[in-house]
Amino acid sequence: MLPTLLVILIYLVGPIAILVWAVKRYRHGVKPAPGEIVVVILAIFLMALFAFTSVWNTSDDDNQEAAQVVQELTQRYDFPVKARFADRPAVEGFAKPRRLEVRVYGVITSEEQAKVVRVLEKLRKQIASKPIVVYFMRTEVWEENADGSRQPRRDHEELLRQVRVE
Repeated sequence: MLPTLLVILIYLVGPIAILVWAVKRYRHGVKPAPGEIVVVILAIFLMALFAFTSVWNTSDDDNQEAAQVVQELTQRYDFPVKARFADRPAVEGFAKPRRLEVRVYGVITSEEQAKVVRVLEKLRKQIASKPIVVYFMRTEVWEENADGSRQPRRDHEELLRQVRVE
């Protein structure tokens, strides 16, 4: 509670008070000194920083929601393809600032994709607080290095369809 109160005071209340003070001085005909201009710019920067961090970050709850959506999806739908280097269905979930993203591999026909979307619509109502965007991909693409290590090449994967579940 106290850290939240400090953040609100430092990033919102303080800068707003400084801006109100500066505007009142300017309206009364007092030209701002260079030091006052720096303080006003700092106040605007702090408010912009607070807005940016509160809107464009993902939280642990968002990551947990994405994992829970993927877990429920794999339980409710029998995926035909396993992940390339893991013993699980080829489904991944990611939390983004304004949405949850789910990548589904190997579900190629539109009838099967519609079934997955129906399941995700139910999960959106039950679990997710953000819209879910599902990407239907043909196959996973991995690059194997000379030393035997491997890494996913998401930029080389073929997107079949993209659906946003509100």
